[in-house]
Amino acid sequence: MADSREAEFDARDLRRAFGNFATGVTIVTTLDKDGVPCGFTANSFTSVSIDPPLLLVSIARAAYGCDIFTAARGFAVNILAQDQRSLSNRFARAGTDKFAEQQWYGAVTGSPIIDKVVAWFDCEHFQQVDAGDHIILIGRVLRYSYNTHAPLGFCRGAYVSFGLTPGMLQLVSSPGHLRVGAIIESEGKILLERNPDSGQLLPPSSDTVGNAGIPGSLLGKLASAGIEVDLPFIYAAYHEHSERFIYYLGELLSLDDAIETRTLHFYEFDHITWEEINDAAIIAMLERFIREKRLGNYSIYIGNRQSGEIHPA
Repeated sequence: MADSREAEFDARDLRRAFGNFATGVTIVTTLDKDGVPCGFTANSFTSVSIDPPLLLVSIARAAYGCDIFTAARGFAVNILAQDQRSLSNRFARAGTDKFAEQQWYGAVTGSPIIDKVVAWFDCEHFQQVDAGDHIILIGRVLRYSYNTHAPLGFCRGAYVSFGLTPGMLQLVSSPGHLRVGAIIESEGKILLERNPDSGQLLPPSSDTVGNAGIPGSLLGKLASAGIEVDLPFIYAAYHEHSERFIYYLGELLSLDDAIETRTLHFYEFDHITWEEINDAAIIAMLERFIREKRLGNYSIYIGNRQSGEIHPA
């Protein structure tokens, strides 16, 4: 068991420890005073009470919509389905029109109920609790609905599709160091990152997915190079001893003209220098991706570095 830590905590390390708890993914919504919809992605959701029917979510004090949510009549919690990862990513980003082209309707409080979610709860404010750098919103459920679709999961900085295989969830949730990467293609080229120390080429990766505003995270690293991506599903998940590797298939959203950096570069499929990769598992994954890209039909690998199973995506 890892040693407990006292007194001062490293914020990133504490967040990583909290991330060991596998959760679902929700989008919390409300309307501002002018009736404009507002929402954010959250996994800090839990049921509180059956009688009366209560639930809670938390919102960061520094969040753009914090004042909107604390002043609103109520809010709705939308539990996402496993095919709504792009929706989760959109509502996790700041400064975007999150509800553009998104179907929704209002229930009792008017808070947006998002189309095709696994479950939703429309709530009036019951209590607000100050809690450090967050505010806990406790809502009284006025109306709800649910279905039997597979929910979207999240654990240790990575999305998990509970409906995929038990092996995927076990791999993501098991102890050990996690490395998260992305396969990103543009016009017949694939993005690779050169290790400044060893010179080895690998797909871009980090210890956490994060977001564009977190330096050092996978999305933060890409954003700093002018690359915006969505990560719609896991392409490969494998382990070696206590190390676990998860690679997403990235969907390129935007690319700045000057993306060339000292370490990140797009390589044409036919001009990849495989000897510079020097990792059999990565080579096998990239070769599979190139084949599947040309066929337009993708799969998911689950196993270890040497052997595993291929599942239809």
